[in-house]
Amino acid sequence: MGHWSESLVDYVAQRVGGHIDLQTVEDAVSRAGHEVEIMAGRSFHAPRLATETFEPKGMPFVALPDLIVGSHEAVDGIWPIPDPVDPQHATIMQVLPLSDPRPTTLTTADALNVAGQILAGAVRSGFLTSDRVLHWLGTHVDPVQLNGLLRRAMDPTVRISVPILGVPVEGWWFQVTRRLVWVTDATEDEGRLLQPLLDPALTDGQSLPLAASEPVLIVAPMTQQPAGWAFSARIWTEEVKRPVHQSWSRLAKAVHGHGIPTITVDAASTPQEVACQVVLKGYWHGYVEGQDPGLLDAVAKAYEKPVERVQRGIGAPDKRWAAAALLEQLIRPGFDPAQGAEATRRYVRRKANIVVMQHRKSEHPDRYPWTQIGISERRYYKLLPLFAQKVNGRYDVDHDEVTARMREYLDGVDRERAIREAALDVLHQRGFRKEAARKWLQRHRPEEAIHARPRNQRTGDDTVI
Repeated sequence: MGHWSESLVDYVAQRVGGHIDLQTVEDAVSRAGHEVEIMAGRSFHAPRLATETFEPKGMPFVALPDLIVGSHEAVDGIWPIPDPVDPQHATIMQVLPLSDPRPTTLTTADALNVAGQILAGAVRSGFLTSDRVLHWLGTHVDPVQLNGLLRRAMDPTVRISVPILGVPVEGWWFQVTRRLVWVTDATEDEGRLLQPLLDPALTDGQSLPLAASEPVLIVAPMTQQPAGWAFSARIWTEEVKRPVHQSWSRLAKAVHGHGIPTITVDAASTPQEVACQVVLKGYWHGYVEGQDPGLLDAVAKAYEKPVERVQRGIGAPDKRWAAAALLEQLIRPGFDPAQGAEATRRYVRRKANIVVMQHRKSEHPDRYPWTQIGISERRYYKLLPLFAQKVNGRYDVDHDEVTARMREYLDGVDRERAIREAALDVLHQRGFRKEAARKWLQRHRPEEAIHARPRNQRTGDDTVI
């Protein structure tokens, strides 16, 4: 069974129509599918059997391609953790027991907030760079055993984890790892990004395909053994360069419905912003419930100025109230994670302005021309080109005149609609079927309906169709 994108070729060719080269369609669909996979962090292959060997290097959790829960062979000491959003699959395996299961008082949002702050500290310390991976190879791997490690990395079924950090906090476990990969023709494309580790200038001009996957954050409560819940996210730093060929709106539904969360971090991001981003990504992907109070705390601490803007604009009693109003605008993700943390700030600022603007519209509806006419703002601006002209890119509008002319126009439209509906009623009473009545009105004036007769009821002077 081929890749999922191959099944779309005939469908796309049929929708496009005409004489089209199927190979061209297949290439375009494959490129689009590959971009979806990169953004989702998953390959969406058809179910198949596979053998995987894990070398966790002391970390209790490893990330892996989608595993159908219940389809694996039972192995002592290895536990797949069902995805909280999609329990039929698992993307995290626990391969080592937790040292000391204990209760926790942190909610899911609070735990993801802590994870974001730990992640921000790791970025500032340079833990997510390729040099960190090379440092681990040089200090934690015996030189005699290094060749054997690299040979195992060449095997696509062996998953060697490079530990970046692992720390318990208040009953939760937080870890960041990267997979060591020797890129060959047999290396499977799992939708993950790879970073080359060896510069040819440092290897006598030889290009050695040793790479590390993008860092993966894993968060799990230590309340039971094995863990019953886990959250994972990909981490994209400033070094990630991804060409954007499609608008984010076309990808967002697929990525947030079936993909793995992606966290973008850069040097300008504050720890609170990174923490809020982790919480929001968990919320958008379905790992955090909307009633979790940690959501409001994360938004209020990370984006103080937008929250203060909302608080002043709507007269909210406190910052939590304002953060709740802002969060209502953040229910649907609207920015591309590949654009970086600054895009997140712009998005939140824009949403804060929308909250204030909508509040003012609801508080003072009479000051807006569309409410005076009784139509939506969207319809007002769609009709505006009929009654005003643009000057230097903006409409030159006399609001009183435009409002009066638009009201007269809409009243005329309503009168025509009422006359047409009355004519249709008359035609139905005189025996016309629905479609026949509509066709009759396309050829005659509505006032002639009083004399109309269906074809099977012709009389001498009657109008017929």
